[in-house]
Amino acid sequence: MRARSDTAMQAPAQDWRSRALVGLVLAAILFNFALCFVNTNLFRTGAGVVIGCEVALIGMTLALVMSRAFDLFVILAVYVAYTLFLAALQGSFDPKPARDLMIPVIFYFAARQLGSREDGDRLVWASIWIVLAVGLFEYGFLKQFVRLFDILGYYVSRGTVQAAAAELSGDRLFASGMRYEGRTLLPMLGEHRVSSVFLEPVSVGNFGAICFSWIVLREWGRPLRMIVRLFPVVAIFTLADARFGLSVSLLSLVAFALAGLTSRVLVAVAPFAVIVALAAIGYAYPDVAWDNTLRGRILLGGQFLSKLDMADIFALVPHFEFNADSGYAYTLVKIGLAGFGAMWLLFVMAPARDMTSWRYRVFVAIYVTLLLVISNSIYSIKTAALLWYLVGALDAPQRSAAHAPARSRASLRQARLRPA
Repeated sequence: MRARSDTAMQAPAQDWRSRALVGLVLAAILFNFALCFVNTNLFRTGAGVVIGCEVALIGMTLALVMSRAFDLFVILAVYVAYTLFLAALQGSFDPKPARDLMIPVIFYFAARQLGSREDGDRLVWASIWIVLAVGLFEYGFLKQFVRLFDILGYYVSRGTVQAAAAELSGDRLFASGMRYEGRTLLPMLGEHRVSSVFLEPVSVGNFGAICFSWIVLREWGRPLRMIVRLFPVVAIFTLADARFGLSVSLLSLVAFALAGLTSRVLVAVAPFAVIVALAAIGYAYPDVAWDNTLRGRILLGGQFLSKLDMADIFALVPHFEFNADSGYAYTLVKIGLAGFGAMWLLFVMAPARDMTSWRYRVFVAIYVTLLLVISNSIYSIKTAALLWYLVGALDAPQRSAAHAPARSRASLRQARLRPA
């Protein structure tokens, strides 16, 4: 009797932490949007405020699992020691690369301890409708939107965009907020690419790919229901003209179908094979001009990689050149081949709860491998927190009745008392 009472007393604490974790993931999606409003209407929010918010989100997530995730703290301790070693070799410490791989580790372990697939469903749907609602407002009332959310001014305050360059822009959107060469998805919608709560279209595409693949996974085997539920995500892709995100999303269908035939070895070598292939392209075409097409971005990524020497590849020396348009180059010069390789192998080798979990992990491997070709946005907390929460939630043990929410336990008791 006493043991049963103790179990019942523990359930609310578990539920509170689970809800708090979902709230933190939503906050990671929305905090830049909120700071943009503050910067436009209240007071200036510089880079320090943005960094402080990210540190707070990561720290609060870590605090939720402080007493129950020994493996997490071992991995973090080794990774922190590794980043300090690189900082000693480089003669300076850059906190951004250090936090880049903390986000997937912390949110994955937190979701594996506190998350669930049902919470993942609720989180995905809440974020989809928020992003779509804000996106429709932005598209339909752009002038009013930028009066409330001066996106370009916010990025100037953060130090991401130079003030001189911002003065030349009249639309107050991020540089990629307009597709002047003409959009691909429904050209009749015009040049404007909706950024919604993410403030720039690249993250909208990444977010759409994460949500699209989750819905396909959860509705696998129910095609009509799946198609209906994908409508709002496709609308988000279309408003943002997110060509890459939509293309990767469609690959989730192939990934899920072939997941049973996909070995861990194949997933483990995938990004490193892409690095070699890109570098070969860069060596073969070192002086060819690139453009803003997929082919051009692949060429640019290869040219970045072909210029790296061994010290750059292992992040043994400081590197200050702009490389955000090549995720692999950024990863190598900031995190190092050894650090990235170790974290990737941990992701690949971590036990999957079942075939559903493995299916999504195969898709995530494809998503990460391809996105790093054209961008380092895989490390942005705006979408990374959601992605790694979902990966962790799929690996989370199924909650027992003792740890189910109070409403679910009450329903279960009523069902047991109901006569046959």
